[in-house]
Order: sequence, then structure tokens, then C-alpha cells
Amino acid sequence: MKLVLVRHGFSQGNLEKKYSGLTDVELTQDGIDELKRFKEEYHYPETDRYISSSLVRCRDTFEILFGDTKELDLVSDELRELYFGDYENQKSEDMVPHYFEGFALNERTAKGETMTEFTYRIVSKLERILADLKKDDKDSATIVCHSGVIKAILLFLGSKPFSAFSEIETRNGLGYVLDVDFDDVRRSIKLKSYEPIKKV
Repeated sequence: MKLVLVRHGFSQGNLEKKYSGLTDVELTQDGIDELKRFKEEYHYPETDRYISSSLVRCRDTFEILFGDTKELDLVSDELRELYFGDYENQKSEDMVPHYFEGFALNERTAKGETMTEFTYRIVSKLERILADLKKDDKDSATIVCHSGVIKAILLFLGSKPFSAFSEIETRNGLGYVLDVDFDDVRRSIKLKSYEPIKKV
């Protein structure tokens, strides 16, 4: 089965260097223009289904990249970004200096989600997406989501430690193409390979 994971375009939160998390921020004009350019420059593989986080920066990214020929099959709250608790939508320099060190150790920081809670939320939804695909005899889906969501999926499927969270590159408007096996009886996902979305 094929999964295409696409990060949303450059947003107002990115511009202001804020950890927007669950905060609903829009794409910037530069982000919109970049997505339009990426649509011509990069190959986004066609898939059977198109799914988006419910946050507007993802839904608008879908419309720009795919909306002229595709419709959203699912909009999901469960695919939203990590919740940063008391540091939600705060500038990076205003957060505790070692916020992500605690996060990588699975510690709750500022009343936000732990790494385990976040990963469970994302992977549980991914399992249901794959189960629905298999039930309907489909084998591919595009998911427009967030940096943290992509990282959580790649860490979990790659059996990598939480400490590798910051090492995974997730450029706005781009992402990865994953080849996976899904066992719908055991609800297990095996990552066979993955590669970045490539230029045309």
C-alpha cells in the first residue's frame, strides 16, 4: 500500500516562528505562491483517497495542490498537530529552552501532549485509514498534515527512538512517499521503504 504524506504550506505560524500546534492559522501569501510553484516542480503521486487534518492550513494546502482534480475524502481532527499545552501558539524563544528534550523523553511539558499520547493518536487513525482502504479494495492515500504528524509516523514505523524526532526533515509543502504492508487482522503496519517527494 502507498501513503503520500504532505506537510502543509508555509503558514502564519511559521512566519512568526510560533509553535501553532492545534491553533488554526492560515497560509501566508508566500506559502500559497510556493505551493503553486511546487505543484509544477514536484511529482505528487496520484492516490485513491485524499485526507486532511481539519486545520485550515492543511485543507487549503490540499485545495492548492490537488483541489482542481480531486475531492477530500476525509477531514480528521485526529491528524492535527501536536498540542503544546500552555505553550500553544507561543514564539519559540518564549518556550522553555529545552522543551523538546522533555518531549523526546516522553515527559509531559506545559500540560501538552506527551510523545506517547501524540503518536498513539496519529497511528491509531492511520490504522483505521489503512483498514478502510483495504476493506474497499483500495491501496493508496494522500494525507495532508503537519510536521509533527509526519515525524511521528516515520519514527513509529521505522522503530526509531523518540530522540530522533528533530532529525527528520519536513519541508513545508513537501513530504514522503511510503510503501507499507498492512495486516488488517493484527492491525499492524510494516514500513517497507520511503523516499522524499521528488522533482518532476
